[in-house]
Amino acid sequence: MLSFVAYYRDFAYVARDKLTHVLKCHVFRCDTPAKNIATSLHDICSKIMAQRKSSSRLNTDPSRLRDIPFQEFPAPKNELVQRFQVRYLGRVPVTKPAGVDVINVALENALNGKDKEDWTPVTVNVASATLTILNSETEEVLSECRVRFLSFMGVGKDVHTFAFIMAEGPGDFICHMFWCDPNAASLSEAVQAACMLRYQKCLDARPPSSGSSCLPGPPADSVARRVGSSVKKGVQSLLGSFKRSGSQTP
Repeated sequence: MLSFVAYYRDFAYVARDKLTHVLKCHVFRCDTPAKNIATSLHDICSKIMAQRKSSSRLNTDPSRLRDIPFQEFPAPKNELVQRFQVRYLGRVPVTKPAGVDVINVALENALNGKDKEDWTPVTVNVASATLTILNSETEEVLSECRVRFLSFMGVGKDVHTFAFIMAEGPGDFICHMFWCDPNAASLSEAVQAACMLRYQKCLDARPPSSGSSCLPGPPADSVARRVGSSVKKGVQSLLGSFKRSGSQTP
């Protein structure tokens, strides 16, 4: 039995080892969309199963035939992805993993540093595991961010602006910035939902602690532990921005 899953450029399959009979998961990062590999593998496996079924019918004694429901090979599962057409203001290193003041300074510098015509049109794909930024014209992947390493998100002073901070290493934080029309509400809500879903998955994956019904938090050095509070602060900033600028929003 072979099972597999594909998401953007990540591909994985689970198969039983012939020698040890132990199930093993093989994971790959692909240079091309993994969905193509998953679709081809699905077609090949379907043909093999159909051939086996046909061969079994020819070689089986009719008197010993039984009605056994045929189970088709499962189709590859694709994670739900939300897509947003926005403009990319760029990415800059920042000194802190969180803070409204941090993203406001980064956004202000980005807005003052380039003309609007120079902002890159991009598609932001938001999934529970990954935030992918692609050039809208060339479909080149400009950045692929793991949600588990997102440390802060928020809307800037202008309700069209949105930014999030990624922890790329110890003391290494990158701020990604966007301009959204008519405002940043939809994108910020999608990123918030992805963060909360990822955080919940981290909690669900931890074994129950003995003698307590409460699930322990992630390790102290884990960025995931800060996602809940950071996202909450970011959303509060978002709501505050819209309340202050409600009359100016198109």
